[in-house]
Amino acid sequence: MIEGLAVLVILIAALVAFATERIRIDLVALGVMVLLMVLGIVTPKEGLSGFSNPATVTIAAMFVLSAGLQRTNLPTLVGTRIVSLANESEGRLIVLLMLTTALLSAFILNTAVVAVFIPIALRIANEMKISPSRLLMPISFGAILGGTLTLIGTSTNLLVSSIAAQSGLEPFSFFAFAPFGIITLAAGLLYMATIGRKLLPNRPIESDLLDKYHIREYLSQIEVRPNSPLIGKKLGDLNLGKRYDITFLDILRDGRTILLPGASRHIRANDIILVRGPLDKLLELQKIEGLEIVPLNKLPEEFLSKGDELGMAEVVVAPQASIMGFTIKELNFRQRFGVVAIGMLRRGMSIIGKFTHEPIMAGDMLLVVGERKNLAKLSNNPDFLLLVDVPMPAVRSTKAFWALAIMAGVVIAAILGAPIVVSALAGSLMMIVTRVLTLDDAYHALDKRVLVMLAGILSLEAAMENSGLAQWLSESILYLLDPAPAWLIVGTFYLLSMLLTETMSNQATAVVLAPLAISAADMMGANPTPLLMAITFAASASFMTPVGYQTNTMIYNTGNYRFLDFTKVGTPLNILLLILATIFIPMIWPLF
Repeated sequence: MIEGLAVLVILIAALVAFATERIRIDLVALGVMVLLMVLGIVTPKEGLSGFSNPATVTIAAMFVLSAGLQRTNLPTLVGTRIVSLANESEGRLIVLLMLTTALLSAFILNTAVVAVFIPIALRIANEMKISPSRLLMPISFGAILGGTLTLIGTSTNLLVSSIAAQSGLEPFSFFAFAPFGIITLAAGLLYMATIGRKLLPNRPIESDLLDKYHIREYLSQIEVRPNSPLIGKKLGDLNLGKRYDITFLDILRDGRTILLPGASRHIRANDIILVRGPLDKLLELQKIEGLEIVPLNKLPEEFLSKGDELGMAEVVVAPQASIMGFTIKELNFRQRFGVVAIGMLRRGMSIIGKFTHEPIMAGDMLLVVGERKNLAKLSNNPDFLLLVDVPMPAVRSTKAFWALAIMAGVVIAAILGAPIVVSALAGSLMMIVTRVLTLDDAYHALDKRVLVMLAGILSLEAAMENSGLAQWLSESILYLLDPAPAWLIVGTFYLLSMLLTETMSNQATAVVLAPLAISAADMMGANPTPLLMAITFAASASFMTPVGYQTNTMIYNTGNYRFLDFTKVGTPLNILLLILATIFIPMIWPLF
């Protein structure tokens, strides 16, 4: 029992860490795995087995397959047809957007689908003169619901199927989730077209980006005095950015503007330099370096007048971004990406002051300035989602054909009974062999954080079984429910999963609850499938908060949402799906 208590303490600590996100989730998962092996609760083989688990390998292959399918431009081509089909009707538009993202998310990673549809939705909103907040939440919800239609729709489905197989049960078939998945999708479409649509916020996007990011007060001009010791020196040699936390945006010299001056640019007398930085640091700079602050009433027209050369854009940090946890300063952002970050938004609030020292998180929005060619490059960088509807480069018809054919082959093989891990790996290899993707593209498509998190957290499943914690928790749940009808037992597991997934990773929710469901079913002499289905569907039913699911995080800042917007729209949908689960899951998969 001591081991069980130890695992319970570790489990609670991990859940708190996942919910607060103060520590990276992959680091938490690795810490759990190592601690369990050090304490001897799991063997090294059991602790490390998550890295070779079929679910982890299959999810890695799905990242590659999704990247290859994106190369066909299929999501973009489908999105461009929606406006004409909507026929100026907001209700019809919401249904079409949700249905389209749902069907695509059944075969492509839902984060990739939402990344494609965010700029499309922004363009549609602009053309139809409606607020983007009316469209982005339906897109995210549609992608979440679509992930429950197939085995490969979301990583949670694959994870629970793998846990079931490890427990000696039959793994789920490709369309095992479809019977109830179709019901939830239909209910979601109906809800969002009626009640949900009335609850959606109608919040306009701030047109002045400087005001939106609250950085206008941090923009100043400094004039170089004729006697300044800086004259003749290079910007890079002075190291002023690190010493005074300022960013150089342009130099006005002899009536002409030098945009985004580089480190090799020399300073001359009477230069007027546009900078972004805290006032206290600028005052200190003026005192020490012999510069004079010039009042700035508005952004100089020269700064954005050269439309062909310079642009300003917003980018969203992608959920799988490799830059998360690093600060803009640590990344040498300008040298790395060719653009300058001048503002940051996080969860609807601007990060003012020393935002360049703030560790970057998924869903953060950055206001960047740079040459248009460098801004366009960001659209191809998986770390960012550029909030501009950038035309995708033309894809050779042969590559599009191979990508679609390979994905169809993976699906057909899985339907015919081939192990999904084998067909997914074979499909990933074919994406490279047919040159739809390069090997570097495939490596870049992997979401290393998710894969490491999955591999690490799976050790908890073994620990709960070895220590007897899974059995004890299952006995406690059944004691509270005994006697109870099948619908109440299924509903209880659905509710537990639904509440946990709103505050932490849906994969972690599945790993924690799936062993309990299997253990509980074994004690009752019941069929574990309905309990596993309840956990799986509920783990994806994250509609009440913007942090429970990655697609919600992606649209949070972009749609100018507030936290309670998700609670207001998502809570009735969660309750509706809970009711439907308690009714239909025991009917489709009888518990006894």
